[in-house]
Amino acid sequence: MELALRGILTGLMLAAPIGPVNIEIVRRGLRSGFLSGWLVGAGAITADTLYCLLAVAGVMTLIDRPGVSIVLWGAGAGFLAFLGYSSIRAALTSQHLIDIKQDAGGFARRSYPTGLLIALLNPMGIAYWASIGGAQVASAVEQTDTSGAVAVVVGLILGLVLWVTGLSLLVHGGKRFLSDRLFRWVNLVSGVVLIGFGVWFGMQAVQEVAGWL
Repeated sequence: MELALRGILTGLMLAAPIGPVNIEIVRRGLRSGFLSGWLVGAGAITADTLYCLLAVAGVMTLIDRPGVSIVLWGAGAGFLAFLGYSSIRAALTSQHLIDIKQDAGGFARRSYPTGLLIALLNPMGIAYWASIGGAQVASAVEQTDTSGAVAVVVGLILGLVLWVTGLSLLVHGGKRFLSDRLFRWVNLVSGVVLIGFGVWFGMQAVQEVAGWL
């Protein structure tokens, strides 16, 4: 039970910081409702679960290498810049919320792969599981056996689900106060922040390359 609670707390701490995933959950939740925002989080949870399982298998150190991180930083920068551009473009159009709701189904279907890619292309996730996350799993195995690792992983997933569900419900509840003007501002600010994250990812890729030279 203690290990499962430790996993839940780890999941909450991993999900809570403001980053590209949470920003996209808010943006899509306001645009298309609870399901669209939640699916972004579900995609990110899938990626974190994969990295967690790799940490359990002890192969994260093989992935956490300069060559791999350069590719991920670069790909992540491009993907976040694209999301930011799309968000800003949506903010600058004259589309109304009533028109947006008519395309909510198609937008929701694209939410899961968006969340998955954001998390998979984030080298910080690999760094976390190659260090702090991997150490926690190893500690759990030492304290008990492989069942300890299972408890930590299950707890982690539950913590992530709790955060994503809570945030998506909060955003969905706030939709009633959303106007066309406010939604455009949300899209604009979200786009700028996402591009900012993309620029930061790109700078990390440049620094990694410079370190090689």
